[in-house]
Amino acid sequence: MHLKKITIILALANCQAFLQAQTSQRYLAASPDVQLPSKTTLFAENKKGSVQLSIPELPSTLTPTSVLDYILSLLTADFSSIALGSIGILLALSNRLSSIDYEAASIATNQAAEMGMQSRMDLLAVFSAGAVLLNGVSKLDVTSALAETVILEGKTLEGAVYTEGSATLLNQDLVDWALEAVRNSTPAKSAAILCYSKQDLRWEIFALDGIVPFDDDLWKAIPDGVATPILDRFLKDGQGNKETYLPTLQALPGRSEVSYLPQNTQEVLMTPFDISDVNCNYGKAALVLGSDTAKTFTPRDVAWCQVLATRLGDLWLK
Repeated sequence: MHLKKITIILALANCQAFLQAQTSQRYLAASPDVQLPSKTTLFAENKKGSVQLSIPELPSTLTPTSVLDYILSLLTADFSSIALGSIGILLALSNRLSSIDYEAASIATNQAAEMGMQSRMDLLAVFSAGAVLLNGVSKLDVTSALAETVILEGKTLEGAVYTEGSATLLNQDLVDWALEAVRNSTPAKSAAILCYSKQDLRWEIFALDGIVPFDDDLWKAIPDGVATPILDRFLKDGQGNKETYLPTLQALPGRSEVSYLPQNTQEVLMTPFDISDVNCNYGKAALVLGSDTAKTFTPRDVAWCQVLATRLGDLWLK
């Protein structure tokens, strides 16, 4: 009896991949009679996240082919795997608990080997049922919780605004295009270029675009006494041009350092780059982006900003 249960559970676990492949092939060439699986959403009232179960629909016309497709899709659906896996684990657990003999002294010698074999079979049953359950969970359509979008506290600039150092640019139009493009192509709502002055030994705001604070003194220059530990890391030897991404901007050290961005900025991406002309007064620069939604910059956005920042380094004169 126990061997039969183990065999059934193992068969269910091993046939999942085969059934899934067969169902996929049939759906690729499915007839109009076959209905694609529908989605049932769990936790629908929670707007920040959801879990969807695939439930196959009955075919409109009952034919041998459509019925077979329905049965296969039903067996390979995520809810079926979760149900069968859970039932298998419960059966294995109940079987194990019902066969425990608390009177160890009453166990005969010839029964010890049989109990050891049963224990191994119970372990195999749990592993097999767990694999079926894990297969169903892995196929769930899970929508993760998204951060809320806020309205940035500031004013929108009409085009890029430069400081006195903009006269050292080789092509200002390209910088204008870069700042506008990075705001249109990424989640960034604010874009700034900061340069490290070799003469003053401090970071200076070179150009800004997008949304900036209402107070002009905050974004036209970094206030005296404001430390820039994140930007200063770009100056260390061996640091290279590795970007710094703050997906959820906290009060320290990030928010206090980016005073030139709106106060309620949710995330910041800093991409350093080298200025190609070694005779330029600026030795290092950084493209700083701020967004109104946390955790929205994707690896593709980061890679694109790195390429763009590298090209910006060639636009300075001596």
